[in-house]
Amino acid sequence: MNIISKTVRLVLVLSIALLTMNGFAQMKEENRKITDMSGRNVIIPAKVNRIISLSNNTSVYIYTLAPDKLIGWSFNQKPAAAKFMDAKYFNLPVLGTSTEKTSSYENILKLRPDIVICSNEDEVYAADDIQKQLGIPVLMVDTALESTPEVYRFLGECLGEQTRAKQLATYSRNVLNRIRKLLRKLPDDKRLRVYYAEGSGLQTDVAGNVHTEALDFVKGKNVADISETHVGSMIGVSMEQVLAWNPDVIIIGISRQGDFYNDVFHDVNWANIKAVKEKKVYRMPALPFNWFDRPPSPARILAVEWLANLLYPQYVKLDLSHEVKAFFVLFYHYQLNDQEVQELLKDAVPR
Repeated sequence: MNIISKTVRLVLVLSIALLTMNGFAQMKEENRKITDMSGRNVIIPAKVNRIISLSNNTSVYIYTLAPDKLIGWSFNQKPAAAKFMDAKYFNLPVLGTSTEKTSSYENILKLRPDIVICSNEDEVYAADDIQKQLGIPVLMVDTALESTPEVYRFLGECLGEQTRAKQLATYSRNVLNRIRKLLRKLPDDKRLRVYYAEGSGLQTDVAGNVHTEALDFVKGKNVADISETHVGSMIGVSMEQVLAWNPDVIIIGISRQGDFYNDVFHDVNWANIKAVKEKKVYRMPALPFNWFDRPPSPARILAVEWLANLLYPQYVKLDLSHEVKAFFVLFYHYQLNDQEVQELLKDAVPR
């Protein structure tokens, strides 16, 4: 009887041990540890099929990498962008951003994301707090312009989209390297002084700001090279200050405050500025996402080519139409025709 009891107990112990080992093995298969781009260690599902971003720039990264896994936008899409996107992506719900405090945790939870992405516009503690409140893994991404290839590789690893990520990363790295190499021959005294006009024209972003990285990269001299630190928000300037800067070129951002691009040529206050007199005023292309800024997304890879060719055509000789078409096919899965390219670049190139 004792022998039988001992045997039964041994079988039970071995069975429990086996079940425990299987449980740990299954848990290991269902989850994995990722070190995000801020150095945080986060446990995420082995397979990620549903993802949202609480930062505008990383929403675009996810859309270009794995649109079928994106379950919501952080910002509203422009109506004109609809032609470049499948309706099922264009009409995804809008969840808002963490930085602007417009996101609703309740709405996020309803969508049941596997992971949430934030960018380096958010502090690390904010990501930790969001993760704690949602009970969902939150990953931080470094979205500096020159980190674009690394962002794609990182997200590709997280989403199981390594092959696609490698394509986008390689393309991005090749563009950055090519433009950097072409501009090495540019003498410092030949760099053009550029004013980035936003809003009604008297708002801008300072040099070294995340919103002006593309301009810095192509060696445009941002005239707003001032000591104030404004990492994520534009600043107001006076008309007197712009007159004193007297930029060679003006790049106009997308504005909801009228049509500054057309107004600037008829406004006596701007008439004596060099860029206006020489008609070197250009409006940034903005479809399906702004190329240059807001959000500072992977579309800036295209902005780097556009700006380098615009500012220094004698050093950067590109078939811009060809480059735009290639980018749209690879990143947006959209085949542009010649007329569409002309529409995209309207007001963005010399007349």
